[in-house]
Amino acid sequence: MSARRITALLALLLATSVQAQVSDEAGPGDAAPEVQSAEPVTVVAAVPAPEPSPPPDPVLYQYTGPMDGEAEGVLVDGRSGHIARFQHALNVALMACGLEGEIGTDGMFGPRTRAAITRLAGCAPFDQRLTPDSPAREGAITEGLWQLLVPGEAPPDALARTRAILLAFEGTDITRGAQWNFCQNNIEIYDPEAEDPTCYTNDRFSYLTWGPNGATAGHGREILAILHRTELLDPTLLDAAFDDEAEAVRRLFDLRLPAGDDSEMRQYLCGIYVDLPRRRQWTRGFARLGERPEVRAIYTGVYRSASYDGGKIRTFLRAWRDAGLEPTEIDLAFFIDRAAHTSVRNIEVRRLLRQVLARGSGLTPAQIRRGFSRLARVANATQQGPRQGRDVAFYVDALEPVLTAPERRNWERSGARRASALGLSDDRPAPEIRIGPRDAWQATGLRPLTHAEADLCPAPVLNPSLPRRR
Repeated sequence: MSARRITALLALLLATSVQAQVSDEAGPGDAAPEVQSAEPVTVVAAVPAPEPSPPPDPVLYQYTGPMDGEAEGVLVDGRSGHIARFQHALNVALMACGLEGEIGTDGMFGPRTRAAITRLAGCAPFDQRLTPDSPAREGAITEGLWQLLVPGEAPPDALARTRAILLAFEGTDITRGAQWNFCQNNIEIYDPEAEDPTCYTNDRFSYLTWGPNGATAGHGREILAILHRTELLDPTLLDAAFDDEAEAVRRLFDLRLPAGDDSEMRQYLCGIYVDLPRRRQWTRGFARLGERPEVRAIYTGVYRSASYDGGKIRTFLRAWRDAGLEPTEIDLAFFIDRAAHTSVRNIEVRRLLRQVLARGSGLTPAQIRRGFSRLARVANATQQGPRQGRDVAFYVDALEPVLTAPERRNWERSGARRASALGLSDDRPAPEIRIGPRDAWQATGLRPLTHAEADLCPAPVLNPSLPRRR
């Protein structure tokens, strides 16, 4: 929103406020009109009707961590998300109110954004339009404040807000490029002559990671599906993003990639990784793609398809409903986060859910999520703690007093986030989510990896080790 629009909004709010004050105040010289009556009038004091309670001002996003010290519970919606758009409008409104303290429009909701909202809530036009108990007065983004600052855009719904906790966990903003996962101990240049040339990675089957859902060029192959849909939409997009590396990107489409075998892709991308200038050009290319709204729409569409996270989410929803449970807003957010970070098998989900429900009747949604989390442990030992920490975020609001020491420790290490910070509740049913058809794309296999391409990848990079335990 422009400064002119915000200033006009403030002027309108101020004018309305002044007009209301004038109409409600009677001056000492304003005599009431004389009323003549032939009969005496009995005056009965009217009992004023109770004023209706103001409607609640629902929370959209809020920072739940401390204002001093290390920030905890920071939400991340990306530079193209709803929080970033709100932050821009917030800065303009602060300026129009004559308040200092401009904040970054980075889509990260932490103590600075919370403090800025609290200052704005004290500005007269906003103070008068917010309900007395609005959480915006404590620094939350609420529906009421959103409608005042971003009147031309509907407030983000529960599905859109869930993105802010998913991206906070994944840490992969689509506009910041892809992350390379070959050698996490050699961020810059791999040196085969180093004293210890070993490469370490906690996920040896994920070679590139990109965007809020953690799209990979690995066993998931989501990045390849997104790139291929982008190519079909407009071939010039890859050219503009990757420059003279565009054809090298397209090379991925024609590798030989049978089901369950990514060896050619691993070797090919490894050759890109060890060439630092080429690697950086690919990283910048993905960042440029992520800035395009049509590419972000393609990204979402791929993940909502039955081939990827959409199919996993549908598995959870059906399992819960077949067990007689009505999924809630927080349930759906839990399913979305699990789908982005773990494998989901229909038979396994139903088996574990039956075990949870067999432990007793009358379990709350939070207790069911906790029970499922305890049983559905990930196979990768290095990810078991982070996975538990993420799961706790979806039941900590209801069960914080009974968390175990490992649950609390892993939750704090994972950022100490809460589903309630997104305004999500177990009191409301899960919103509808549309699952797209299966994505039928697969590599053509018409141009298998050449010996020259394979030779570019050093053996230690091709076969990394798990990080050393301390």
